[in-house]
Amino acid sequence: MKRLPEAIKRRIVEHLACFQRPADVVDLIAEEFDVTLTPRHVRAYDPASLQFAGSCRWLEYHAAVRERYREEIGKVAIAHRTYRLGKLQQSIDAALRLLDKDDATALEAAEQIRKAVETAAKEVGNVHVKYPDRKY
Repeated sequence: MKRLPEAIKRRIVEHLACFQRPADVVDLIAEEFDVTLTPRHVRAYDPASLQFAGSCRWLEYHAAVRERYREEIGKVAIAHRTYRLGKLQQSIDAALRLLDKDDATALEAAEQIRKAVETAAKEVGNVHVKYPDRKY
């Protein structure tokens, strides 16, 4: 492996702590620093990987960044299931009001309702069944 500057190592650890895949980190580092890496090289800085070869300080830095990321993502409304389900319900209510319109609008509204119900079912635990009458 080639020797990397501290700034690149730090960005690799930050991206991995924010749940980026090693292949995605390779692309991000290439864009940001114009350095070509392999996913294997990136996995050397991932504490969850068996290939982890970083020092204790990278392990601690990874844990700190991940904790900060989880706190910050928790402040984003769309990250909460209840918010997403509420927005889906608003979408369904708006589409139900459109069902009384002409045929083309009603078809679009029905499709919107179908998609929203499917998304909501997946949100609450993947209870959506695509073909309920199919016999296997």
